[in-house]
Amino acid sequence: MTRGPVPIVAIRQAIRNAAERGTVMDRDLIRESRTAFILFCAWISVFVRIRRSPLRILSPEDCAAKFKADIHGLRRVPLTSVTARELWLLSPWDSWQYFRILDDRVIEIRADGVPFLHDGAGEPAPSPVREDEHKRSPSPGGSPPGGDT
Repeated sequence: MTRGPVPIVAIRQAIRNAAERGTVMDRDLIRESRTAFILFCAWISVFVRIRRSPLRILSPEDCAAKFKADIHGLRRVPLTSVTARELWLLSPWDSWQYFRILDDRVIEIRADGVPFLHDGAGEPAPSPVREDEHKRSPSPGGSPPGGDT
């Protein structure tokens, strides 16, 4: 049982105070983000949006193009070191695809949250070392082999 009107002024002050500690996401922003649920894991809270996809998404770029409005809504959720935003897609064949929504890109992830690596998307893959680079490496003394002058 509540007594009296909603303390609007007190809530505004509390939000200002909370903003000094970190990013604030009020209940209206949560409602507008249209997340299906929030997943609380050991070290991270994941804001999840669920959609049906009429076909399998081939790349994170395809996901970004086909689900632009959903991604925009999820990006309203502040991204911090302890929050994540994900779009989970269910195909007509009952197979799931999972995408993590970052500020500057979309990456495909597995069901357990570990990223897949796609060419041009996600985290950059290490560059391969060419065989001829091993042959040209400097000798232990730091001078090139056969470089006596």
